[in-house]
Amino acid sequence: MSELVPLAARELNEYTVTPGVLGFIVFAVMGVAVWLLLKSMTRQLNKIDFKERDREEH
Repeated sequence: MSELVPLAARELNEYTVTPGVLGFIVFAVMGVAVWLLLKSMTRQLNKIDFKERDREEH
């Protein structure tokens, strides 16, 4: 626990606190998840047969 004292003694400001590698990894995983969800949604929407279009044509 005593090794954390020098870390706590440093002054923190908005320029020294950064998201780091973990923040980047989380952001990248969220981006990939959104891309996969959009791809899946597009695939599901393409399967829908709109019967309203057939009624309007006749």
